[in-house]
Amino acid sequence: MTDRGDVTRQRLLAATREVVRTSGYSHATTRAIARAAEVTEATIYRHFPDKASLFLAAAMAQHDGVVAELSALPSKAGQGEVAANLAAALVRLAELREDIVPLELAFHADPELAAARTSAVSAAAAQGAASGPPEFLTAYLAAEQGLGRVRADIDPSLAATTLLGLLLALALDPTRDRT
Repeated sequence: MTDRGDVTRQRLLAATREVVRTSGYSHATTRAIARAAEVTEATIYRHFPDKASLFLAAAMAQHDGVVAELSALPSKAGQGEVAANLAAALVRLAELREDIVPLELAFHADPELAAARTSAVSAAAAQGAASGPPEFLTAYLAAEQGLGRVRADIDPSLAATTLLGLLLALALDPTRDRT
């Protein structure tokens, strides 16, 4: 892709996140996204085959830096304190809440988006790649468990899912101060 094409793609991803955050998924039409990105609707389809692909790319682009950091979490087993390592990882994930939570909710609300996401996760798993934070947290907890720093009776996968669920619940709490 050309530099200009990369810039346009990034504008589309940013516009998608902005429109979903400010207007909600139901109003995040390709027309509204194109208007926010200052391009034509046809431009969207030159970069993405469909709306689901655009939404998936917008969500994943926000995860890139955090996913890169979290992918290194299992290699930190045995270093520092377990609670401090987990807290740092969860704080990084929480920093994404403004952009990610509206997109995550869209994935749960729209069957087409949910199917696109499931396909992407399955493709990553088929290639042997961890698909994201749940797997990285699970691997980290399992590694710490292997070193005796996490209790043997704790299920690393269940613990990771619980931590992420709690984080999502906190992000959705309307009474929580957002400052």
